[in-house]
Amino acid sequence: MKPNVNVVAAAALVADLMQQNASSLTIWKAIDEALAEALGHRLFTVLAYADESAKLVRLYSSRPEVNPVGGMKDVVPSPWAQSVLIAGEPYIGRTREDIKEVFFDHEILWGIGCESVLNMPVRLGGRSLGSLNMLDVAGNYDVEDIPVAKIFAQLTAPVLLSGLREAQRLAQS
Repeated sequence: MKPNVNVVAAAALVADLMQQNASSLTIWKAIDEALAEALGHRLFTVLAYADESAKLVRLYSSRPEVNPVGGMKDVVPSPWAQSVLIAGEPYIGRTREDIKEVFFDHEILWGIGCESVLNMPVRLGGRSLGSLNMLDVAGNYDVEDIPVAKIFAQLTAPVLLSGLREAQRLAQS
């Protein structure tokens, strides 16, 4: 965690928004701002994971011109998918090469200065619902950042689940 950040106050703000029935976009923006302050990022995205169909859908992006919201895509079997989506383990990529190994669009990410990543699974009842994804300059993330990311990830589980259900409904219609 980076210094001078009041994680409890930021988490309480998100909890208040959820209690007030704020829109998912408002909640995602609050999470975006909290994680930008707490951990730093050049790009923040939220992916929902439909495990029964092995599909991902992007519910939120801090940079929609780079990573647009919407559209379902197939999950390709990989060590990343096994670790983050199946086992529910955080993934930290510290270098450009780590980004290249995990993301097919690595050159676009490099183009906006993203050379490290922290993917934090959102889990409920032993299943992954998706992940919060922070990307930044090389070497920005380390294991000390995981507890803060986990607090926000788990806090958002109901919002992510709702977004996943809506995406699945739209895909079937």
